[in-house]
Amino acid sequence: MHRHWLVLLAGCAPTMAAHAAESYPVRPIRMVISNGPGSAGDILGRIAFIRAAESLGQQIVVDNRPGAGGTIGVEIVARAAPDGYTLLATSFATLAVAPHTYKNVPYHPVNDFAPISLFAITQAGLCVNAALPVKSTRELIDLARARQGKLLMASAGIGSTSHLAGLMFATAAGIESTHVPYKGGGPSATAIGAGEANWSLGPLAAYLAPWKAGRARCIAVSGEKRSTIFPELPTIGESGVAGFKFLGWNGVLAPRGMPRNIINRINSAFVQALKAPETRQLYAAQGEEPAWTTPEEYAKIVREDFERYGAVVKQAGVKVE
Repeated sequence: MHRHWLVLLAGCAPTMAAHAAESYPVRPIRMVISNGPGSAGDILGRIAFIRAAESLGQQIVVDNRPGAGGTIGVEIVARAAPDGYTLLATSFATLAVAPHTYKNVPYHPVNDFAPISLFAITQAGLCVNAALPVKSTRELIDLARARQGKLLMASAGIGSTSHLAGLMFATAAGIESTHVPYKGGGPSATAIGAGEANWSLGPLAAYLAPWKAGRARCIAVSGEKRSTIFPELPTIGESGVAGFKFLGWNGVLAPRGMPRNIINRINSAFVQALKAPETRQLYAAQGEEPAWTTPEEYAKIVREDFERYGAVVKQAGVKVE
């Protein structure tokens, strides 16, 4: 008798799982952000989360878990149940760079996650302290060469997007600077505005406050094309460092093994949120444009950037002490 019940229950399991996925979500969703509050990824993510939550019909509760290059927050989600109630909002730095710069990272960016969608592709802004006698990329290069490595380059931390971008720019421009890592994009941008550091190449959104306040000056962007938000800023490539390009990104992922229909449900909610005119306006206020992908497109980006920037990190010799 008991054996028959076991057979019946086993047969019902796939149907029960399918029903749970179809009714998703039935409670609030935890969104672990691997960046600190006030960082570019945090600000842009929260804009998208609010509208995505409206579409999903459940609250998205933000849980900032910065530290160790973002790997702390990423590990939390890698170990979470793949039921759609713990998601990850993270950046290029934690998936494509940190696994190459930190020893024994407890997750694999390609194998341990189910990518859902990007929510931002960010150009980096080349920004300097307003007191620095620099108004162009060429002038920054000339000043850095004249001061022979004495200029201070701020970043959001070792292995962060701004660290790697800064190293790539310095190498391409043939200059030397002293690296000063901070604990996140917000503190890094504050340091530029306060004059604690001289220059940085990081997400434009992080530098808007000191730029608007007149404490910092952004002089170029890192993409192949000019920003549609700040078309007056030339690209680094057209400013004397031919061929230079650096783009960061932020996206939402789930633990590996999450049902495909839940992935599709979340992806649909984010695409709808990111396409909304209100989202574009709010992103524009941060100096950015929303971006979205299919799960497959985002998975390809993660895989290719993990391989590409692994080679860059190795060549540059970037390691966390």
